[in-house]
Amino acid sequence: MKKYLLIVFLFPFFLVVAQNKTESYIDKYSSAAIAEMEIYGIPASITLAQGILESGNGESRLAVDGKNHFGIKCHSNWNGKTIIVDDDEKGECFRKYSKVSESFRDHSLFLTERGRYSFLFEYNKTNYKKWANGLKKAGYATNPKYPTLLIDLIEKYDLSRFDKGAKRKKNLYFAHSYGLPFLMGLGAYYFNKKSMYFTEINTSFSFSEASIGYHYNLINKFYIGAKGGVVYIPIEEVCIKPYLSPEFMIKRDKNKTILIRGGVQFPLVETQLLSKKVKLFPYLTFTYFLD
Repeated sequence: MKKYLLIVFLFPFFLVVAQNKTESYIDKYSSAAIAEMEIYGIPASITLAQGILESGNGESRLAVDGKNHFGIKCHSNWNGKTIIVDDDEKGECFRKYSKVSESFRDHSLFLTERGRYSFLFEYNKTNYKKWANGLKKAGYATNPKYPTLLIDLIEKYDLSRFDKGAKRKKNLYFAHSYGLPFLMGLGAYYFNKKSMYFTEINTSFSFSEASIGYHYNLINKFYIGAKGGVVYIPIEEVCIKPYLSPEFMIKRDKNKTILIRGGVQFPLVETQLLSKKVKLFPYLTFTYFLD
């Protein structure tokens, strides 16, 4: 039992550490790419793919020290701060910004204010392949594989979904769940900034539970929280058992939002399952939001 509990509580930390750096970059900067697209007409997918590629997921020296995510060099018309970085040649001059949002804006201005990129804006902003090839044609990068690298990123991470613009963010979701020992369930989940409130019903068909709970977004997609409720065990004389439970949760957003949740229920009264007294009741649940 102790080993099982240790696995349950260490599981989320391993997932957080292993989280894809590119997905983290997308989560962090997709809204900035969409905002620039709505003002300047540059596909958000292209902006994100360039940012990922040029900045090494925001981890290159140019990105960290210079807040420059698009590899834009100084050029003769730049009067701002600079940073020296080895690139195609040793000791090249790049633009330096005080914050990343300035880099995203300067990228938009760089493409819209230079004549050699003007033909790009004749393309539909949903045609990321034409944009990727057009950037190479206009001389944005010297790497002959630059368009392919951008297109591969866009298709691997479905970045073209951001070219449709910003969707109105929902706060209330309904969902169905699957897991162990509760095999299935239904619930409602309300998000407000860093908090999530929820209520749900789950069943194993031998016993069921009803609960309410709260989670707080601790870091990235990792939440911690607790829930309280009752377990219904029809074979016992006192069949309704109250409990409290600490929980972890990881929120995964891709084609469909998934909550990976786990914890341990602590019964507040003596409980028996399969003729054994239960003091701890570990569980793991996968919750899928309904569209």
